[in-house]
Amino acid sequence: MILADKIIELRKQNNWSQEELAEKLGVSRQAISKWESAQSIPDLERILAMSHLFGVSTDYLIKDEIESRVIQEEKEESGSPLRRLSMEEANAFLKVKLQSAKSIAFGVWLCIMAAIPPILFAIWNEQAFAEPLGIIISAFIVAGAVTIFLLNGFKLKPFQWMEKEPFETAYGIDGMVKERLQNFMPKFMVRIVVGVVLCIVAIATFVASDFLPQLIQIEQNVIVAIGLAIVAIAVYLFVSGSTVRGAFLRLLQEDDYHPDKKVLNKKIEPIAGVYWIVTTAIYLAYSFITMKWEYSWIVWPVAGILFGALYIVLELIYGKKTNK
Repeated sequence: MILADKIIELRKQNNWSQEELAEKLGVSRQAISKWESAQSIPDLERILAMSHLFGVSTDYLIKDEIESRVIQEEKEESGSPLRRLSMEEANAFLKVKLQSAKSIAFGVWLCIMAAIPPILFAIWNEQAFAEPLGIIISAFIVAGAVTIFLLNGFKLKPFQWMEKEPFETAYGIDGMVKERLQNFMPKFMVRIVVGVVLCIVAIATFVASDFLPQLIQIEQNVIVAIGLAIVAIAVYLFVSGSTVRGAFLRLLQEDDYHPDKKVLNKKIEPIAGVYWIVTTAIYLAYSFITMKWEYSWIVWPVAGILFGALYIVLELIYGKKTNK
């Protein structure tokens, strides 16, 4: 095992991110990244600092033939060693995840577009078939979206353990993933910026639905439907971009995929599930009862903000319990 692998292994054993280790050693995150990808070697002062920080000998760090006694003892005591992710598994995961990003985003797009048929068919409110037909078409669209989610769920099932369990990666994976993430970030930022602009345009469209019909002689429902279509495109961009970025972060075990976060997420997940089920029920009930789709979509950004606050509270509560 070379020095780069040992630094990665010891860092992950302590559940530290590259930023955290860099801070402890007084170096930049880029320096840690280069050490772990074997692009550079730390100087003697840093090796001594890591020896003290990790509680291992300098011989262990420097000499490739010496294996990690600390990690071996931990594995023997726990009886459940960290699962090691191979380069083949990492590439397979990225391939499936990147392929599914667009289809999952398309499924979410369909869910939003499903609100449009009832709105448009309401124009012919004098026809008895209009409202039922709009709801039926909407139901078929939602069924298609659910099918997409289920199919992608089956494809990703072999990798579900990565969301809940900490793991260690084989040599070279971190460097490969960071390079691909760095290349993707400009595209990610473009999707986010365009999505935000489209949301602003959608809000302007909904506001214009109060006076524009009289100016250009068009049904108000048509303008509302256009606004929802714009929102759907924005959400597609958000979901597709975030899904790809999340795939890279999951392999790096950073941000929401840090081992500590995984422990918390196991506890918070049931509450989050109930929260979003209730939110969806409220959205659908209000929308179909009032048929004010031009306003009901506001439930989602509000629910997102409230969930963020709820997550912080739950994180503080469960974090204190974990520390005890």
